[in-house]
Amino acid sequence: MQAVQLGDRVRVHYVKRFEDGSVTSSRGRTPLELTVGVPQPRLPGLGLALVGLVPGAITTVRVAAEDAYGPIKPARIRRWAHSRFPEGQPLRVGEWIPVLDRRGRRRRVRIQEVRDNMVIIDTNHRRAGQALELEVELISIRPRAEAEGQRPAAAE
Repeated sequence: MQAVQLGDRVRVHYVKRFEDGSVTSSRGRTPLELTVGVPQPRLPGLGLALVGLVPGAITTVRVAAEDAYGPIKPARIRRWAHSRFPEGQPLRVGEWIPVLDRRGRRRRVRIQEVRDNMVIIDTNHRRAGQALELEVELISIRPRAEAEGQRPAAAE
């Protein structure tokens, strides 16, 4: 049976377990397709952990916060005027709410404090500062040559 090599395209299912106890999973959905050795935003820190595995194999990888969604950055705590929020929008401490940034992109921020004329928000990724555990099941392998549309080399 063929084992995964660097550069192969693979399909996987995954379960992510975070330090805060939350869990996300791809089970019940289409498997995620990725190239082994290329950083994957949905599975940060996976790296080369799939190299050598065969279809059906499951591996578990512990990913430090710095290699997952990064550390909490104090510079990403901001003070915004109340006028940046829609009038009448409830602003509850601890809640994540959708906002438009200065470039007009939708993003989510966490309300840290509400004052008379300003709101202190956290723009860090909601998983920043958390290590995670990735459980990854290898579903299938497409060797690099096939993925690039080339014919596999003949065995000698």
